[in-house]
Amino acid sequence: MKKLLTLLTAAMMLTGTVALAENVDATSGASQVVHNELQLPQEEIRALAVDYLRGFPLTKNEDGSVKDWAYREMYQIATVHGDMPGLSSVEFVLDPDTMRLYCSSEKGTEKVVDIATNPNVVMYWYKQIPETEYVPQVNDYFNSYGVQIKGTARLMDGTEDSFFKGASLYMRTLYGPERWDAMDEETQKATIGRIATVNEWVEIVPTEYVVTNLAWSFNTENSRRPQYYDPQSPFFGKEPRQVYYVVD
Repeated sequence: MKKLLTLLTAAMMLTGTVALAENVDATSGASQVVHNELQLPQEEIRALAVDYLRGFPLTKNEDGSVKDWAYREMYQIATVHGDMPGLSSVEFVLDPDTMRLYCSSEKGTEKVVDIATNPNVVMYWYKQIPETEYVPQVNDYFNSYGVQIKGTARLMDGTEDSFFKGASLYMRTLYGPERWDAMDEETQKATIGRIATVNEWVEIVPTEYVVTNLAWSFNTENSRRPQYYDPQSPFFGKEPRQVYYVVD
């Protein structure tokens, strides 16, 4: 029973929401109170979210180091399906400049239909420890981390200011940078347009990024898991849930 309660607590910490209210000292989450003094600076939380969501190397330098990342990852996206929740998996590409996300999804799918009627969404990306590296009672789920994204979604019609850039970011990861960058802008727009005949282009306009790493809860004095104790870490004594509020 104790182990079950521990697992449930961990799940609540990973999936809990945080509500933002004006002129308050702390905001309540599903499993704990978030204290502002235990939060990192906003730009540090943003940088951490971007690092977690960087995806695979898109291009490399001559020495083999990564030049830029794809920022393409698989997410779970929760939508409103009538009076019931809907849940889907879809690959989104993050624009690290604006923190908005983009995907192309087949017309008529559940998430597309849901977004057309209710734009409110919650997304989640989760990094589980690789099975081959798992050691019971040593690294377990405390070595996993995740990012929750709250905001609204919209089906793009091509007239939005962000449309071409967002769709291009997505297509560049799909075609590969050498092939995509070799196209002129007219060809790129025509290619994006052909995709739009069968798929919807979706943009996520986020309000919050919640970065969660349960190992941080043990990076404290008198830690019950001393392997996580590191007083030199920027996460020392910080809350395991760090909230970045997106401001346009």
